[in-house]
Amino acid sequence: MEPRIGVFICDCGGSIKNIDFSQAREKAAKIPDVAFVELSSDLCLKEGEQKMSSSLKAKNIDRVVIAACSPESKKHVFQKALESAGLNGHLLSMVNIREQCSWAHEGDITEKALQMVRMGVNKARSLKPIEKEEISVNKDVLVVGGGFSGMSSAIQLSRLGLRTILLERESALGGKNRDLEDLYGLKTSSLIKEIEGNKDIEVLTSSEVVKVEGKVGDFTVRIRRGTEERSRVFGGIVFATGYETGGDSQLKPGAQITSPNGLAYMLQASNLGGKPRIIGFVFDSSDENSRLASVATLNSALTAKQKWDSEVYVFCKNVKVDGEGLESLYREARECGVVFVKFEEKPKISAQDGRVKIEAKDVLVGEGTALECDLLIAEENFLPSQGTETLSSLLNVRTDSRGFYQEENVHLYPVSSERKGIFFVGDCRGDSAPGRVLTDVSSAVTSLYELLGPGKIVVERDKVKVDPQKCRTCLTCLRACPHSAVGLTRVENGREVAEIWDLACDACGICTALCPAKAIEFEGYSDQQILAQIEAIGVS
Repeated sequence: MEPRIGVFICDCGGSIKNIDFSQAREKAAKIPDVAFVELSSDLCLKEGEQKMSSSLKAKNIDRVVIAACSPESKKHVFQKALESAGLNGHLLSMVNIREQCSWAHEGDITEKALQMVRMGVNKARSLKPIEKEEISVNKDVLVVGGGFSGMSSAIQLSRLGLRTILLERESALGGKNRDLEDLYGLKTSSLIKEIEGNKDIEVLTSSEVVKVEGKVGDFTVRIRRGTEERSRVFGGIVFATGYETGGDSQLKPGAQITSPNGLAYMLQASNLGGKPRIIGFVFDSSDENSRLASVATLNSALTAKQKWDSEVYVFCKNVKVDGEGLESLYREARECGVVFVKFEEKPKISAQDGRVKIEAKDVLVGEGTALECDLLIAEENFLPSQGTETLSSLLNVRTDSRGFYQEENVHLYPVSSERKGIFFVGDCRGDSAPGRVLTDVSSAVTSLYELLGPGKIVVERDKVKVDPQKCRTCLTCLRACPHSAVGLTRVENGREVAEIWDLACDACGICTALCPAKAIEFEGYSDQQILAQIEAIGVS
């Protein structure tokens, strides 16, 4: 039976101006197997979708070509429109005549647009439907890390009805900030109390992850607690393992030099001997990526000014105030008398006669400045937490140039990993301000609830599939898959072959491209469909 292909051409609300749409419609109607051509200006809007759905039903269309904007932005919208008309959403071929055609050229480009439509029609002829399937998933979530971000994640997940296991490597919850809440503006004590009374949160202290296998909805995690090891199954995992700090190797802590944490303990002490009259802070000299350094310095400088009435000077390259509430904190510190000195070259620091001397060139004044202070707060570098490299290897996920966990996409999916169902929140993906940590937590929790909340996930079955007759078990696909979506399965003759896990697959196509035996087929991007598009080039 010959296909009946419907072609819909949209001018994207008049933003495409260098195509003769009347001519395009007339010529597109003459392409073999095209049963219907329609022009539109609002195809992706509700009215346009409804009109397209009605046309598909009335004209008995079984394949669709849409010539409009990028499929990256609107393909999912048009697939829903097809499904509302009773068609499988994957019987759709999209042609980008906006970014890849109209906006890329000056002058009339009607012929190029028509050629792209012919390519789309050629591809549409061989499209196959992809069925959807519901797969039950485990709704339990493992949260690794018992600091502020980990506890916040566990509490929010439990409020949404997802049972949570909170795992902490140390003997108690709270992480590094338990005794230093005010330094970073975090309140962990109240979180600990809420967790202790929450029946949907199970706490495992003195524990660590030693192995992770499986896929979203069905992760098998081996957990070591003391000398005992046991495996448990989770639907998703949140890593909130935090960071480590390392001081400047040239500056040794002592009576006149301390770390931000050391200052915080001094500020909390009730029996401090002599209060420092002049305090100097130095940060940004070796680590310019740190936001936590800005947060800690602003909080500590303001507290020291208010509690001790000390003279406070802050030497830095830039004060990062792009987090929630940080700019107002910076303004408050300045109004209270905290002096900020901006430098470009690393300050020279020396100790003499029981005091510390800081020498730097103030780039705003254009002159060198020297300060003798009673107490120097030395910069700390923020480093990936112990075990990050081992965990990244276990999870098969990337780390960035500094060794922190790498986002899947820094702009669109900052807390997602390459593996579906595994998320990173807080400082384990690079230090950030408290407001940003809370945004991370909310984003990860929302994504997990969307995945696991209903207790089942709808997947597209066999969109990417392996032909067991062609597979030679070379393991190229298993090694190359960035999403850990490839496993091994036994077929009838007992031989092991590759298997694509629909739940974990992100349809990136890497395995299809690299398979030396051509054993993996990616529906919508098969060799047959790509060659059909190429054959349409130059046809008038």
